[in-house]
Amino acid sequence: MDGSTLQIDLLGEYETPYRLGRSFGREVVKYIERCHLEDGGYFFARIPPSSGLDTYFAVKSLSLLGIKPDRPEAIASFFLNQVKEGTLGGMTGIFVAVEVLNELGRMTDELRNYARQKIMPLQNSAGGFGAVENIDIEVPSELENTYRAVRILKIINAEFDRDKIIRFVSGFLRPDGGYGGKGYSTLASTFYATEIHKLLGNDTQKLIITRDYLRKREKNWQVQFIEDLYWLYKGLANLGEKPDFPDRALKFVMACQRANGGFSRATIIGIPTLEYTFYALSILR
Repeated sequence: MDGSTLQIDLLGEYETPYRLGRSFGREVVKYIERCHLEDGGYFFARIPPSSGLDTYFAVKSLSLLGIKPDRPEAIASFFLNQVKEGTLGGMTGIFVAVEVLNELGRMTDELRNYARQKIMPLQNSAGGFGAVENIDIEVPSELENTYRAVRILKIINAEFDRDKIIRFVSGFLRPDGGYGGKGYSTLASTFYATEIHKLLGNDTQKLIITRDYLRKREKNWQVQFIEDLYWLYKGLANLGEKPDFPDRALKFVMACQRANGGFSRATIIGIPTLEYTFYALSILR
């Protein structure tokens, strides 16, 4: 990594007591690259084999800091070898591979064709992608797989029924303006809904009741974990909105940073991971 290329401009116009300059960026980058393994990917526990999802979080985090990762060819090979072996499976695996290779400028026709063949059969009868019921408890939203599918299909320039997906997503809109699949709104589903609307080219600034839902959640401030804040502020950003309480958010995020430069899930306890570091940098951005 060439340290001279490091660019830190995460807070834009906001005046804060925190100085997020080059030293901050270098510490975060050191943490991320310490998780870079010999097989080309990343894993926060630093034990091979690497995790595809952690590799996605690492590469995207470095991008937020304005730099490229070490050994980009090895990272690309980590995924392309799985394509050749036919072991790159599932929505998550294909999503992170397409995202990372696209970010690195190393997308191949082989991966495009592989992704198209694997993703299109996963569209369900309701118009979305993946399961609608009996979703694993670890999945934060019924819209996560649909978002990932749309993102993949957009990147590889595949054709799909846009209106069918919009109808599917709209079915999760709740009376309070948020989105959710069990009769109530959640930040995660609302975030994914705004992401999908944005990807499909809808005018997200017209989603006024969704904006009001997110503003209410911001004002009430019941944030316990960093992913809650990520979903909240990324959802607002997708609607063209800026935070009303940036100092409060910044204080929470910086309290999640640990001595090794990474970020944890909560302010008081928790170990740093590449996932939570990505959320932290995204919020700061």
